[in-house]
Amino acid sequence: MKKTILAVFFSIFALTSANAEIGVNIGVSAQIGSMETKGEERNSDGASFTQTSDNEEALIGTAGFFIEKDLAFLPGGLGEAGSRVAIGYDNIAHDLDLGTQSNHRARGLGAGGAITAAGNHTLNAEVTSFQTIYATVNIFDWLYVKAGDVTIDVDTNFTKNGTKSTDYGTSHELGGTVIGFGVSRETDTGFFMRLEYNSYDIDGKTVTSAGADSTLTAELKDVTGETARVSIGKSF
Repeated sequence: MKKTILAVFFSIFALTSANAEIGVNIGVSAQIGSMETKGEERNSDGASFTQTSDNEEALIGTAGFFIEKDLAFLPGGLGEAGSRVAIGYDNIAHDLDLGTQSNHRARGLGAGGAITAAGNHTLNAEVTSFQTIYATVNIFDWLYVKAGDVTIDVDTNFTKNGTKSTDYGTSHELGGTVIGFGVSRETDTGFFMRLEYNSYDIDGKTVTSAGADSTLTAELKDVTGETARVSIGKSF
């Protein structure tokens, strides 16, 4: 779905690129903020074993790039309204290490009655992509609101007693939404600067172990957070 939206976006860009002013913004951004979530590992019966983490809050900092296209090319009066609306895409330009969590799992009953030994388990997670498809609407020339769809790719490294395991998989995709608002200032030459506030709500995910202890599941609760973002770019 994300690739289809991007294909449509760049098709719009290609169809309107013959104009002197093509209504495209290109820029780079940096943001800083915090994200909060919690996790849980439990047995399939929901009672004999449950390990729930405290709410975890972490500071994050990212740098990325974006491209936007306004809708001024729409016919008739729609073009006038569309000149205040832009469709955009952004992504971070680097991986983001989410850190490592450890859990001591007690001896328990696994799949088919198999006994799983007690041990120390660790999980490291790294964000490899943080893509957003969004729309902005200019309320005034200097003030805009923003809403979009977020897709996050996360690679995980799970170890059981020091041995790497793929029981919970190694690649995961999370989806969610972002809403925000910002202020913008543009020069006569088309260069602009923005200050922006964003609120994120990322859906959690539940994964069932594929190993001998497959009656266990690990769940990441919903991730929420807020960031402040600064952007610079050029309008064409």
